[in-house]
Amino acid sequence: MKNSYETISAKIKNIKEEGSNSKLFTLERPRGFEFGVGQFVIVSLPGFGEAPISICSDPNDKKSFQLGVRKAGKVSSEIHNLKKGDRVGIRGPYGHGFPIELAEKRNVLLVAGGLGLEPLRPAILEIIANRKKYQKVQIFYGAKTESDLLFSNEYDNWLKNDINFNLCLDNPSGKFNLKCPFIEGLVTVLFEKIPLAPDPIAFLCGPPVMYKFVLEKLNKAGFKDEDIFVSLERRMNCGIGVCQHCAIGGKYTCKHGPVFSWADLKEYKGGYNII
Repeated sequence: MKNSYETISAKIKNIKEEGSNSKLFTLERPRGFEFGVGQFVIVSLPGFGEAPISICSDPNDKKSFQLGVRKAGKVSSEIHNLKKGDRVGIRGPYGHGFPIELAEKRNVLLVAGGLGLEPLRPAILEIIANRKKYQKVQIFYGAKTESDLLFSNEYDNWLKNDINFNLCLDNPSGKFNLKCPFIEGLVTVLFEKIPLAPDPIAFLCGPPVMYKFVLEKLNKAGFKDEDIFVSLERRMNCGIGVCQHCAIGGKYTCKHGPVFSWADLKEYKGGYNII
């Protein structure tokens, strides 16, 4: 029986600046370390603590995996101080991710706000690796400014793989030479400008304030509740349902999520109140 508290050591292979105040860490993938789209790990640094972080890389890459870390608190700040060759503790992966298998042979809509693109990136990479399994794929991505954009060097490749990538910026500075066009405004503006493919499945990840307005757009567009999947990755804490800080009704986000269908979420406290 696997020890849920077991921590393994992972060596940092590369570190890259990715967006404003964020870094992308590439780590050696330990033997037997398997993860799905939308799962997360607990990263630990002795003497400083631990933090839940979503995996943002291709599950099919057997040599390495990637974590996007925004400098926000004590642990993440210390992670930012690490260098290539250093090691961190990893336990997990935990939780249930996006049901990418349900998207096969269907149209797919991925909606990301800010750092929410990180947990959705594995879905994008999985779709590209098996493009023929999926119908029309659309990405709606919103960020504050050009400096906040994540994985901007990959947008061309997404487009080349027949992915309809759509970008909006809330407060564009005009100081950056973006290679792809964008619409000014919040991510919900894209719903007014871009025609949606019929009868798609939707995966959402972003700041809690985004969900209410995006869900309203999806409902107005006729999406079924059971075809909308939302990540509550920002509610993570211990990862194994012991601390109970992520409880939603009779479920724990870390064990039964972090990805839930909207059909399951909306019954708890009026739905929007929990996100």
